[in-house]
Amino acid sequence: MLRLKLDQLMVEKRVNTRQLSEMTGIRWNTIDDMAKNKAKHWSPENLEKIMKALDLEDIGELIEYKKEQKG
Repeated sequence: MLRLKLDQLMVEKRVNTRQLSEMTGIRWNTIDDMAKNKAKHWSPENLEKIMKALDLEDIGELIEYKKEQKG
């Protein structure tokens, strides 16, 4: 399962949802859903805006793969 590490990154960068929204032009509710991994999909445009705003160089800093546990 792919997950965004946005919540961790926002803490590390000391940026809240509203600030990231202003930095990227993405609606704050969308940022909030992405940070909580509730968003149904992530547009490449939004991911790119977030990477630029948080000064990330590799997509792996933003997205991680977690193997789903069976059971």
